[in-house]
Amino acid sequence: MNFYPHHIGDFNNATRHLTRIERSIYRDLIDLYYDTEEPLVLDVNQLCRLVIARDDEERAAVEQVLNEFFIETDAGWRHTRCDQEIAKYR
Repeated sequence: MNFYPHHIGDFNNATRHLTRIERSIYRDLIDLYYDTEEPLVLDVNQLCRLVIARDDEERAAVEQVLNEFFIETDAGWRHTRCDQEIAKYR
């Protein structure tokens, strides 16, 4: 997908408790999800490379965001809202 709707209120309500780094990581993970139109790979080290999470704080943020907003499945890390938007797009 080259475009997806970003509902500012929904995003802010869901992420207001996150740190700035966690919010940034979350946006990067969502962008990656929409770009590939597939669940995120299960390998957290690979995901960290893809979203340029280098230091310990950034890597911890990737794990925190995955555990809070994504669902781990055999196919990868899924995100319900992203899946719905991708289905509409297709």
